[in-house]
Amino acid sequence: MRERIRNTVTMSHNLSFRCLVCSVGLFAGCAEPSSEKQVAEQQAPETNAAAPDHQRAPGHTSEHPDSEQAKHTERSEGEQVSVILSVPEQPVQPGMQFPLTVKFKIAPLWEIRTIDAQPEKLATQLELKLPDGFQAQGDWQVPPTGRSMSFDSHPVYSGEAVFQRTIEVGKEVPAGPRSVTCQIHYQACDEQRCLSPVQKDLKVTVQVKPAQSAGN
Repeated sequence: MRERIRNTVTMSHNLSFRCLVCSVGLFAGCAEPSSEKQVAEQQAPETNAAAPDHQRAPGHTSEHPDSEQAKHTERSEGEQVSVILSVPEQPVQPGMQFPLTVKFKIAPLWEIRTIDAQPEKLATQLELKLPDGFQAQGDWQVPPTGRSMSFDSHPVYSGEAVFQRTIEVGKEVPAGPRSVTCQIHYQACDEQRCLSPVQKDLKVTVQVKPAQSAGN
């Protein structure tokens, strides 16, 4: 009887030892793949992150097509009205034409008079001062008008108002930089009052390149 009990205890101890060894082996076997997986995840490149700018495909850009970075500009910043004068950045040849743009950015609840308002001293005025050999073609292309918030609802410009005019470079104009100036006059008003009239001279540079000979 004692011998049977001794054998039973021995078998129980052997079984417990085997289970302990098996458990250790299983733990070691599970931990190692998990560690390898973590290392692989740490070394794997991030595929969802946006590529740096210098790695993006040529031609990829977030800039608006009408970006002012592609123009020579000068601006007048104001609390109620900002004005930007711009011409294309690309050089022009004698005999060519280019657009000149005046853009008003008018704060909400503010307005300026139209270009043909009466009396004339209240009207928005754009006067070009061109270098020798430069000639304005036609009249200003004017933005659409709205109605004033004042009692008489006269026509006004508000929000963003863009004026454009075509300039022609004479065939005899020599190569080099030329300054184009636009004298701008306007008066900003809201529903109850008008500020003092503002007059600004904005200037931009147009680069004229040498005329091409007939053989080119």
